[in-house]
Amino acid sequence: MNTTIKTILLILCFTLSLNNHIFSQDSGNDWFHIPGFTPEIPITLTNQEAFYGVMGAAVLSYALAEFVFKDNETMNFYQVRAGMNDEYIWGLRSVWHQNFGVEKRIAPWFAFAAEFNMQQWSDRTPGIDKKDKFGMGVGIMSYYRWYLFGKKRVSPFLEYGTGLFQGFEKFPYNGSNFTFNHSTRLGVEYTFENNNKLRVSYGQAHQSNNGLFSTNPGYDANGFSISYSWFWKTTKW
Repeated sequence: MNTTIKTILLILCFTLSLNNHIFSQDSGNDWFHIPGFTPEIPITLTNQEAFYGVMGAAVLSYALAEFVFKDNETMNFYQVRAGMNDEYIWGLRSVWHQNFGVEKRIAPWFAFAAEFNMQQWSDRTPGIDKKDKFGMGVGIMSYYRWYLFGKKRVSPFLEYGTGLFQGFEKFPYNGSNFTFNHSTRLGVEYTFENNNKLRVSYGQAHQSNNGLFSTNPGYDANGFSISYSWFWKTTKW
């Protein structure tokens, strides 16, 4: 069994074991939040203004890589991701996600990815209907990542994720089926000899319909993500 398959199985087993632990709890606790990575701080992707800022930074980074620094050797990867988050402050809702997609690293210090997203959740809010306690859905996500030491084997990074989600049930239970998905995470990446990469990150997650419907309770949480990227090919733009 090669290293890639072993790593993917390890990620899935770790996520499943954590899922079983959380499901066995009656209620959650307020998970640790990174100072500054809270819903009230503009650095986290929780609203339309922050979204425009992240998109602007991503476009600027792409332009710098391609036309100024000319880091035009692009590394292409397939990628799997798994993780979970727990509701900020109240700890009554937990969300799990599993993603698969592709990633392009256009410079040692910048990469972006597109991923298909599957998501499940549990809601331990007292008094709600049994049908509202569990749910799932699908979506698409894009990720934008900036590295501190991109050419090193080990490098910290800042990652933003944003996308669209359609639940088979409403999430939260008093919200809507359609929502926007956002995340803001700090993490560390390890690069193997064959250019495959393992990443672990932790930070803030936000989900809401941005006021498109009559109710928009929203969901803010802290959580982690583990991802593995295996090298596909190198291209020139």
